[in-house]
Amino acid sequence: MGELLNPRIRDQVLQGKIVCPRSRRPLVFDESRRRLSTDDGAAAYPVTEAGVPVLLAVTAERMAEFESSRNMEAEYTSEAMESKRSLAGKLRELLFKDYRSPSCVAAFERVFGASAAGRLLLAVGGGPLRAHPDFTNLNIGPFPNVDVVGDAHQLPYADGAVDAIYCEAVLEHLFAPNRAVEEMWRVLKPGGRVFACTPFLQAYHGYPHHYQNYTLTGHQRLFTDRGFQVLEAGACVGPVYTWISLTQILLAEYAPLGRMFSRAWLLLSAPLRSLDKIIHARPNAHVMASTTYLVAERPA
Repeated sequence: MGELLNPRIRDQVLQGKIVCPRSRRPLVFDESRRRLSTDDGAAAYPVTEAGVPVLLAVTAERMAEFESSRNMEAEYTSEAMESKRSLAGKLRELLFKDYRSPSCVAAFERVFGASAAGRLLLAVGGGPLRAHPDFTNLNIGPFPNVDVVGDAHQLPYADGAVDAIYCEAVLEHLFAPNRAVEEMWRVLKPGGRVFACTPFLQAYHGYPHHYQNYTLTGHQRLFTDRGFQVLEAGACVGPVYTWISLTQILLAEYAPLGRMFSRAWLLLSAPLRSLDKIIHARPNAHVMASTTYLVAERPA
């Protein structure tokens, strides 16, 4: 397959882990046509110049979702990522830090660890950042750091091929999140785990659409209804962040001179963000949490 296919993906194709999202038949790389085809030749999928396979089942519904995802490009471009890495970008990150709960940070480390040797860790909705160096990022567009273009509702992976799944700020953007969770169950090995982090109290934000948010209870029920066992769950980003961010959006959207006032509010409120470190110790931190997290396991 040479360098025409992303090395991270090439190995998964050779091992039979990546499959046709419709038939789930194995795929082979056709170098001359730069595409992945099913072993019976019934379906074929293009590979981008960067070596990223586009494994989307072509339906009107999927194409509409893909086309609307172009709204993400402004945030996901290389230029936008460079801006975040600049001195000004680092200062903004410091000022507007979200102070995640220690339990959420510890849960991420327990699920994924420092090394993933021999493990397939799939980030559903991953990119433009890589939250773990060994994540395989799957998204609906060929954005920076995306390894495979695919649909969370129809994952291009074989049954039981994946060791663990990372899914952050994704479920609220899916029109059928229950279907996506069923797909996570299918592709996970028995004993495999999902780390999911999803908004509860956040304003509408479309990437490309925003369909729902979840209470902590609703977040857990979404997974238990599909057969998962929830091992732990709680607040991820806390109530103070909720208050600050929703006030900022209220000013920006509805107040006269809203942009000016919202920026001033963000600067003035920055020192208050660290109060979430105190609130995270309380059992009711989830009541006004911006996001909640859970760790769910497919029982062995």
